Amino acid sequence: MLDEELRMGLADWVRPVATLPAPDIRVLRRRARQRGMRRAATAAVITAVVTAAAVGITVSLPAGPRAGRPVVGPPAAGGPQTWSAAPGTWQRGTWQPAGSLPAPDASLAAAPYFVTIPARGASAVVTDAFTGQVRASVRPPGSGQDFAGVAAAGDDHTFVLAARETGAVGFFELRLRPDGREESLSPLFTLPTRTVPMFAVSPDASLLAYTTGTGIETVSLAAGTGRSWAVADGQTFSLSWAGDTTLAFEWQVSSSSGAQPAGAGLRLLDIAAPGTLIRASRLLIPYCLSAQVCVVAPLISPDGSTVIATSLALGTGVTTTVEEYSARTGRPLGAVSPAVTTPRGNQACDPLWTDPSAQHAAVFCGNGFVTDRTRFTMADLHLPAGSLRTRSESFAW
Repeated sequence: MLDEELRMGLADWVRPVATLPAPDIRVLRRRARQRGMRRAATAAVITAVVTAAAVGITVSLPAGPRAGRPVVGPPAAGGPQTWSAAPGTWQRGTWQPAGSLPAPDASLAAAPYFVTIPARGASAVVTDAFTGQVRASVRPPGSGQDFAGVAAAGDDHTFVLAARETGAVGFFELRLRPDGREESLSPLFTLPTRTVPMFAVSPDASLLAYTTGTGIETVSLAAGTGRSWAVADGQTFSLSWAGDTTLAFEWQVSSSSGAQPAGAGLRLLDIAAPGTLIRASRLLIPYCLSAQVCVVAPLISPDGSTVIATSLALGTGVTTTVEEYSARTGRPLGAVSPAVTTPRGNQACDPLWTDPSAQHAAVFCGNGFVTDRTRFTMADLHLPAGSLRTRSESFAW
C-alpha cells in the first residue's frame, strides 16, 4: 500500500534530457515529499544528482504511557545497532495491531480509503476512493503543528502520520472506524529533526521504518525497540514492507560522475539478518536495467511474493509503465498498467495499492487503473487531480 507520496514530477526528471541530442540515462534518482510512504524518493537524470544532507538521528517517546526515551546515534558502521526503551518505561499492552488484512486476492473494494495531506493545510483528509466523499479531516493534536507525511498499514483503517513540531517531527497513529471516520489519534514517538523522513509502516502496523542520512532505522511500535542499518555511501528511498520481516527500498550512491556500483537499485532487506544495510539486503533489480531503462518506486506485496515498480524508458519520448516483478528472482512478470509515452515525460505512472498477493492492484497513469493480472480497467477512483508525481501533497492508500 502506498504509503506513501509523491515523488517529483517525471517532467523534472527528464527536463535535463530534453536538450540533449541523444538521451542516455545512467542515473535516475526519485524524489518525493514524504507521504513515506508509501514511498518517497529522490531523482536525478544524467547530470542532475540530488544529494540529501546526512543527519544523525535520535528517537524519543512522548510523555505518558509510553514515556521511555530510547536514544540511538548514527547507525554503527559494522552492522545493525539495536536499542530499546529504558526498562519499565514502555508499557506493553498499550499498542494494538491493525485490523484484519484483506483476503490474499481481495479486490479494490476491500480498501476504499486513502489519506492525503494538502500542500497548504495542516489536516489529513480521509477520502473514499469510489465516491470521492471526504470521510474525515484530522488535525494534529498540538498547536503550531501541521501534518507533513503519511503511510498506510494493510487493513485500510490504520495510518501513521508525521507532524512537524518545533525542531522535531512527531509520529501519530490514526485509526479509522468502519465508515472511514476518525476513531483515534495516538502519539507514537518523536524525532529531533526538522526534516520529515521518508517512512513506511508494516501491514500489521507493528513496525515503522524511516530513512536517515546514513541508512535505515526500524522501530517496533509494540516493544519500543529499534534497529539501525548503516550504508557506507549513498542514500535510501521508497520504503515498502512485506509482512514484518522484509523491507523493500532503493539504494543509490552519491557520485558526481553519475556512476553507480553494481549493487545500486531496488533491494530487499531481511530485518533479522546481520551485517550492514547492503550486506543484509539482496539486490532484486539493478538501478538501470539498460542505458535507457530504469526501475524505481518499489511497492512489495504484503505477502512478499512480488514487487510492483515504475519502469521508465527513454527513446523518442519518455515511456512509463508499472511492471510486476518476482520478489524471488527479480524477473518481470508482466505489465500492471498501460504504457504511456509523452515527449517530455510529463505523464507518470505510480503503483498505489495491491492486495496481499498482488492479484489485484490499483495504479495511477494520468487516470486511475485497476488490474487483475488479465486486463486493465480504467476506474474513476476520485484521486487527487493531475499526476501524483507533480503534486506536492502527501498520499497513502
